[in-house]
Amino acid sequence: MNEKEQQLFEKLRDSDEAAFRIIYNNYSSKLYYFVFEFIPFRDAAENIVQDTFVTLWNRRKDLKDDTNLASYLFTGAKNNALYRLRDKKYRQKLFSNAMDVSELNLNTDALTTVDTSAFAFQEIEQIIQETLSILPPQCRKVFELSRLQEMKNKEIAQELNISVRTVEAHISKGLKAFKIALKDYLPLVAYLFVL
Repeated sequence: MNEKEQQLFEKLRDSDEAAFRIIYNNYSSKLYYFVFEFIPFRDAAENIVQDTFVTLWNRRKDLKDDTNLASYLFTGAKNNALYRLRDKKYRQKLFSNAMDVSELNLNTDALTTVDTSAFAFQEIEQIIQETLSILPPQCRKVFELSRLQEMKNKEIAQELNISVRTVEAHISKGLKAFKIALKDYLPLVAYLFVL
């Protein structure tokens, strides 16, 4: 965790609602896309994300100093999703035909193997930084604005004084590099590829 994230984490543990909202805003869409990879139903994925944040708030005082927030949240979302995928009534509600059930079983098996450890998130952060460092400067800037700051293509074009097509080309180039570099962690970084 960087210094800013550490401060947010400390404030969260002290029951600071503003810090919780910032954490929610930083992670909710990431968790949504992660869950949606395995449970491709909007309402279900949103409910799992909400439950994950409710758990975070309810257990905030029990978090240890060395807790990796990303790992904690993704592990919570993974466990919430697995709990639902293994519940017979929930499965029947989501999936009505045999094809859906076989897909469900594959998704459950795949989700079980996803590594949401603190080590995995440290590795992801390192790979992201290394990949950003090898991108050409303009491509790196566009990608950071698009995927890490979640700016729209038109906004990026205006800020950098380039065309929207140039922005799209830089994003495409960046995405290709990241898909290769992060191939072992794609479910955890799905948000990079869908925004």
